[in-house]
Amino acid sequence: MRVVSWNVHGCVGADGRFDPGRIARILHGLAPDLVLLQEVGEQCARQSQIDQAQVLARALNMICAVGVTVEAGPFGYGLATLCRGPLLAHETHDLSIRGREPRACLRIATVLGRARLTVFNVHLGLAWGERRRQLERLLGAEGPLGRPEAPFLLAGDFNDWPPGRVTRLLGRRLVDCGIGRGRTFPSLLAAARLDRIYTGRGLFASDFRVERSRAARLASDHLPIVAELELVESDIEAFAA
Repeated sequence: MRVVSWNVHGCVGADGRFDPGRIARILHGLAPDLVLLQEVGEQCARQSQIDQAQVLARALNMICAVGVTVEAGPFGYGLATLCRGPLLAHETHDLSIRGREPRACLRIATVLGRARLTVFNVHLGLAWGERRRQLERLLGAEGPLGRPEAPFLLAGDFNDWPPGRVTRLLGRRLVDCGIGRGRTFPSLLAAARLDRIYTGRGLFASDFRVERSRAARLASDHLPIVAELELVESDIEAFAA
């Protein structure tokens, strides 16, 4: 399974141009089976006549689930996860901290091989204290990542630079597919590794890379990351037992 995670900046590129078609073409060229997108839509509703999530899903012939964080215009702004397999379930978990920009985790369930795959798409806050509290919500006993079934993955824009609490805590629980690699922001001269893909029990990353083509550098202020994931059957069976 090929997984792509990308903060698409409302489909506004580093060149200032609004172009959902450009985002769609880049994603199509990456040939993903699963796509986790952040900053989908327009917070100020300047492009409210365009449902960006559905436009991208149709262009890729994929199924789409949306996690709205800001109710802007008729379509909202936030997270979108696209998959090729069946969309078995989806739910948005609020991670917002009072006084800060609204944030969320979008959880979906789909199918990978003979297994049910759970996928968590996140966009965490800019302040370290905000991210700490969001992690507590995510990983707590009642949180979406409290005890997820295997296999599962977590990806998105973690805003954790320089590497801090998010990196250390998640690194103790999950596998960072691009550890030591993968600077994604800003796209024209990437210096920070804000975007990451983590795998939990039941998945193995056989490859990871950042898409650094000229088109990708211009299409958003972040670069897309790509991981090749495989099922670990023994892990799934052990977890189920």
